[in-house]
Amino acid sequence: MEKKKNNIISFLFSMKFAIILLIVLALACTAGSLIPQGQTAETYMQAYSKTAAGAILFLGLDDLFHAPWFLLLTAFLCLNLLGCNVIRAPQILKRMREGFLPEKRLAGAGEQTALVQTREDPAELFRSLGFRDVQTVTDGSGRDARYAVQNRAGIWGAWVTHLGLLIVIVAFGLGQALQEEYTVYGVAGQTKEIGDTGMRLRIDNFTVALREDDTVDQYTSDVTLIGADGSEESFQMTVNGPGSAKGFKFYQNSTGWAATVTVYKDGKQVNEDVLCAGEYILTGDDSGVALIFSAFYPDYVKGADGMPMTASGALRNPGYLYRLYYHDQMLGMNVLTGDETVKVDPYEFVFRDPQSYTLLQVKRDPFQGLALLGGLILMAGLLLAFYLHPKEVWAVKADDGTWQVNGACAKAGALFTEELVEKADALLKKADSATGAG
Repeated sequence: MEKKKNNIISFLFSMKFAIILLIVLALACTAGSLIPQGQTAETYMQAYSKTAAGAILFLGLDDLFHAPWFLLLTAFLCLNLLGCNVIRAPQILKRMREGFLPEKRLAGAGEQTALVQTREDPAELFRSLGFRDVQTVTDGSGRDARYAVQNRAGIWGAWVTHLGLLIVIVAFGLGQALQEEYTVYGVAGQTKEIGDTGMRLRIDNFTVALREDDTVDQYTSDVTLIGADGSEESFQMTVNGPGSAKGFKFYQNSTGWAATVTVYKDGKQVNEDVLCAGEYILTGDDSGVALIFSAFYPDYVKGADGMPMTASGALRNPGYLYRLYYHDQMLGMNVLTGDETVKVDPYEFVFRDPQSYTLLQVKRDPFQGLALLGGLILMAGLLLAFYLHPKEVWAVKADDGTWQVNGACAKAGALFTEELVEKADALLKKADSATGAG
């Protein structure tokens, strides 16, 4: 039983288990990037087959990063990384302390075939390879020897990489669970509350740049953030250029159409508001009459099936799709064009001034700094692992006066050996040339 328990623990902290988890999580993230997140069940039923939609909802792929199984796998990955680092740290410390000692290499020097034999002191050869601190020592037989080591910190590469990855995962998880996120939308000139933050956002200007084919090229919002203390900070946002203020990030998300709707009762104005598509307006009294601005068509035409559509993105023939309600009963729906109005005695609804509204996402992630720190540690670990390969060189002076030179590199050993031989040949030719010239 004890052996089985130890095998399970070893597997949980093994590289094999980590690779399995990473593959599964990578596949899940790929699926999550292809499947729209946070939509209603009806949306998935319409967009996918019944079987596919059922699988998406059952597996939680509609909200992947909060699905219990995804969180469980992520927790196992964190446990694996933490366990690996805890177990390996003493081993690495021991290797740093005891692994790079001249005695260890020189003890077996006589049993190895020398990579290079030279009569010149190998100190210059070692320095030409980038070794700065060349030690003068003796081997177990009292013979002169040279030893140098380089890039010892490289043995921490995998450990530091694991630590950085662990911090990134933890920061991302905590950020997803505790981040603040709000949606603000409106037209230029409006000031909107930002959730329960006590702050407001004034939309100073919003423009939509179109290409020649009427497709959107860029959205640009100029806004002013008004703090709870009344302080103001202005900035601009574009689709790929978020803004920052007071610890929040502001993202230009999308746009839509809005219009000013005025309500008259017996010819006298009783209410007016700027409605974004999907919003409604009341008559201003207890009549129970409400009008929903459902959709807008800038260049309204009827399709072949009689359904409303827009011929282009240009504002040529505005069409306002509305639905009129009395309490919970729909009285009618239609598309208004030109000077048409909606009349339900004694009220009249008038649409005018169509314009684009901006939709902004406001986020604050308290663990963003921690995620950045984890990313920097991760990059440092990768640099240690891939660019700082621990290297050792040592040489023992034989009885005939020649130096028997050896070298070792934890990674890319063959390349290091080739470089060692080439450098030795170059120094030998240099010495022969100097001797001939003398």
